[in-house]
Amino acid sequence: MGAPSELPPAIVRDAFAIARRGLTEPELRALRDFGQLARTVTEPTALQIDRRDRPSLSTDAVPRVLLSPAHERALDALFATGLGAVGPNGTRDWPLGFAYLHELADVGLLCSATVTLATRFVVEKWADPSLKARMLPALESRNGRAMGATWATEEQGGSDLGANRSWAEPDPGGSWRLTGEKFFCSNVGASGAVVTARPEGSPPGIRGIRLFYAPATRAEGGPNWRVRRLKEKLGTITVPTGEVSLEAAEAYLLGDPGSGVEPIMEMLNVSRVANAIGSAAVLQRAFEWSLEFAGQRSAFGRRLANHPLLALDLASLAVESDSASLLAFDGAFRLARALRERPPYSDETHLLRLTAHVAKLVTAEQAVRGCALAMEIHGGRGYLEEFPVAKLLRDALVTPIWEGGANLQALDAREVVRRYRIDARWTAAAQRAIDRTESDEIRGFFEDRLATLETLRAEIDAKRWARMWGEVRELTLLIARALASPAAPVYEARAELYVRLHSPESADAMSAPIVRAALGEGAPSDDGPEDPSRTVPRR
Repeated sequence: MGAPSELPPAIVRDAFAIARRGLTEPELRALRDFGQLARTVTEPTALQIDRRDRPSLSTDAVPRVLLSPAHERALDALFATGLGAVGPNGTRDWPLGFAYLHELADVGLLCSATVTLATRFVVEKWADPSLKARMLPALESRNGRAMGATWATEEQGGSDLGANRSWAEPDPGGSWRLTGEKFFCSNVGASGAVVTARPEGSPPGIRGIRLFYAPATRAEGGPNWRVRRLKEKLGTITVPTGEVSLEAAEAYLLGDPGSGVEPIMEMLNVSRVANAIGSAAVLQRAFEWSLEFAGQRSAFGRRLANHPLLALDLASLAVESDSASLLAFDGAFRLARALRERPPYSDETHLLRLTAHVAKLVTAEQAVRGCALAMEIHGGRGYLEEFPVAKLLRDALVTPIWEGGANLQALDAREVVRRYRIDARWTAAAQRAIDRTESDEIRGFFEDRLATLETLRAEIDAKRWARMWGEVRELTLLIARALASPAAPVYEARAELYVRLHSPESADAMSAPIVRAALGEGAPSDDGPEDPSRTVPRR
């Protein structure tokens, strides 16, 4: 591949502009530097790890997670930037921290950063002062990498946390002892983990589950848990995932016994927004790589990008990438506004929950579709593991699964709406977008979707309802982007193309002018000969 494009991408700047928050010049410079690090260091390293330097377990009596030297260097470089220190007491605020994740774009390494952020957040907010004083400095440090992890899944329950069997017993010294098995534990080499367990005597179901922080090392110096084995996964090889046994592991309660499940739900809000950011990130990379490849490769006498159907594929990727990124950043800004709240929550937290559920569901599905299309655009090269597009699709496939599948996200989103009627905020924003647009097609799309959403409230297909809300919110944000960006004609065309892509009744009305307008200046226009040295993605 050629040199990286200007960083940060316009989508990050525009997302901040929509939220009426500017990026300062030092922030922009730091983000550009991080983007260069991501594309010139971590992406090649991630490919190397994926192909031949996979994590493994030592043969010690208590196995340790072993990472290759390149993997260790990549993580050191990432966390030296302050990526793990986000929040009021850290070096980055939440939206800017998620902008870094968007630039990272390797879903496995992004997972290591995400679970560290989520760990740091719940410790900072819910731990008692003495625990915070002991644990936070390590999680914030740039000198000596310290990573967190979030372990909730058990084999018998999966997303059903109420079925968890791990239990917690109080220790005379004021700490707790956790016993049980965690089945899908990402970042098992972490310095500490946030773990769910049920205190003895707690009620059954989700209401009896509490959140604890468990350091990797016991007070006397021995290991605090056992990694039974590492998982053989389809993708995300750059984050080691395994099964963990807790045998009277030392732990500390986050919140108090009366805090209920709120710390768990808040941790999941962070992870779901981060999942949406990761989905949007791989989708943007799929678009970038496909646009560059199609501009360099020739077939049937012209550049691939100048074949009308291929140009439509590229424009579709551009539109889906934009809309997914804007929806994900919508979640990041709502997260920043809501995370300082404690129960009883205001509408800001309820709106964050709705946004996190819908954004997680919709962007994950967009990422899988988009990466599959990118593989097709690259043809046989896309299917070969020696080129990066295959890894991109394998990694994207986990995003609909992490933090709960589409059924769970849709049902929980609809429950938030039924209980708090918080969707009225999105309806009002959509109405303002209707008033701003001069396109009858866009106006008709909005009006049809808003009317249909009312009829779907009680229907069984909650996924259709949630996806439709995602479409309404994404189109609203695309229109806002057109108003916020100096490249308004491109983004107006992308909003119009979004409607046609998501409306079967108008999908047959595609025209070459709107496709070209949606691609903007990035679309190759010459039909010169192919340059054989630049026909394949970077290895």
